[in-house]
Amino acid sequence: MPIQIEPLRAALGARVDGLVASALDRVCRDSLLEALDTHQVLFFPELNPTPAQHTALAGLFGEPEVHIEGRQEDRATARYVDDENLILVIDSGRNAANFWHADATFRESPPGASIIAIRTLPPRGGDTLWLDTYRAFDELTPPIQEMARHLQAIHGHPGVSETNPHPVVRTHPRTGREALWVNRGWTTGLKDVPVRQAEPLLRFFFDTMEQPEYTCRWSWSVGDVAVWDNRCTMHYALHDYGEEYREIHRVMVAGEKPR
Repeated sequence: MPIQIEPLRAALGARVDGLVASALDRVCRDSLLEALDTHQVLFFPELNPTPAQHTALAGLFGEPEVHIEGRQEDRATARYVDDENLILVIDSGRNAANFWHADATFRESPPGASIIAIRTLPPRGGDTLWLDTYRAFDELTPPIQEMARHLQAIHGHPGVSETNPHPVVRTHPRTGREALWVNRGWTTGLKDVPVRQAEPLLRFFFDTMEQPEYTCRWSWSVGDVAVWDNRCTMHYALHDYGEEYREIHRVMVAGEKPR
């Protein structure tokens, strides 16, 4: 059965049916990469891949990379499914990730995409939201867009993670589209801009980006897989399940230095 791609009734995202995790090929790769460039987030209901299939699926979107946690205390307690340290275990006891962010933007070359598989869910709650940072940029007025193009943001928390400057407006290497590329989780300042000016500018960008109209929301089932483009989305994992346990497995694929 051919792959079926159905856009969500939301600002971004698409559901993918008909994929067989044990039979990935070049045709799958081309179709899925095109779909990712179009929809930014792809959902594979109850795909339930084995660890090897999870890594193979990630390989359709880029080169799987060893993930190193940003915080030193997280590095000391990191758990992996595989011997190569490609599949990181993220659970609710470690990092609920209930804030808007893109993954590991503090790195010089942040990940290009993330691929997660849901392994354990609470009885209720635990949805995840994504937002479209292309649209956040597109809906700025031209003078604000032009100002943003000239700014560099500092990503990372000194003493906690590495820090690196990245353009506030990032151009996607495949689509050529511009996206706002700051996030409340990792962006801590603007290069060569005094704090008293940088803080209100960043608040303006964050508030502009974090609009419900720019989002999609997915309610998980065990075995679901999601792939998102880290260059043009942010995400927020709702922590509305109290002390219940939630576990996901994540593979990242390598990205490039933002430009």
